[in-house]
Amino acid sequence: MAAAPPLLTRWRQVVRNILGKKSAKHTADLMCDILAVDRGLKPMFLVDYGGFGCLKMTEFAQELLRSGLVQHRLAVLTVGSDVFVLNTDTSVAHLEAVQSDWHNFVVDVTFSLPEPRPATGFCTQTVRDCARDVVQYIAATMRDTSILQGNITPGESWNISTLFGLLVGYPVLYWYDPTQDSTCLSMVPLLVYNVYVCLYHDSATTATTSLGEKSVCDCPDERNNHKHKLYSFSIPKNVMQDFSKQIDCWFKRVQEEFALQDVFCCLEMKCSEMTLPTVAL
Repeated sequence: MAAAPPLLTRWRQVVRNILGKKSAKHTADLMCDILAVDRGLKPMFLVDYGGFGCLKMTEFAQELLRSGLVQHRLAVLTVGSDVFVLNTDTSVAHLEAVQSDWHNFVVDVTFSLPEPRPATGFCTQTVRDCARDVVQYIAATMRDTSILQGNITPGESWNISTLFGLLVGYPVLYWYDPTQDSTCLSMVPLLVYNVYVCLYHDSATTATTSLGEKSVCDCPDERNNHKHKLYSFSIPKNVMQDFSKQIDCWFKRVQEEFALQDVFCCLEMKCSEMTLPTVAL
């Protein structure tokens, strides 16, 4: 009896059949993004491969489930012209936690400020209200097993940059006055956090690396595994003390979910500093 083809080969075949031959080059990263959502490591991800629309990504998600390449029925959410693939249960749990358990998680970077600062209660409540509206929509419509796609029209008070960070599960969110065209992040020292995983699971042990780096394993064969950036976010260095606890608690929750899955190894978070003339949100 012939052996089953490797997992990546099976994914590449589905990508070619549904999304087209030119999309096969994105297979490994697309596979990692979707498996991270499927296994609960992140609530959803923004599809930025090849400009695929809602209908095509819905067909793709259905075929992955039919082929046994994912464990959960994944849904597709459209926000304006952007498309997200989500795990509805994980997304609902995340957005409910933002409303009830998260306290200090918003940085105000409005252009007229002299420097970034922790957001006021009004700004933070605006973000919580956004989370409430989105979770109500997902819970009311997209948890139905017959509904695989949905569409959200952003409210007038919503900040789109904040909304996208909220949806993909960032622990700290930027907010700025949407009536102003820019932010106060130009030439501000930023701490950039990147969270990585390797695609294939190996024996894992908990380890601690140098300051600014945290790891859940030291993969002896990392060169032969696909290393994938699971999250990437930043905070201004001048407010680090205000948000360090939030980031630590968030990464602990990521570690807990990581321990429950079997497709990734080598979870690590690295922090570096950079200063840029322009910061796109």
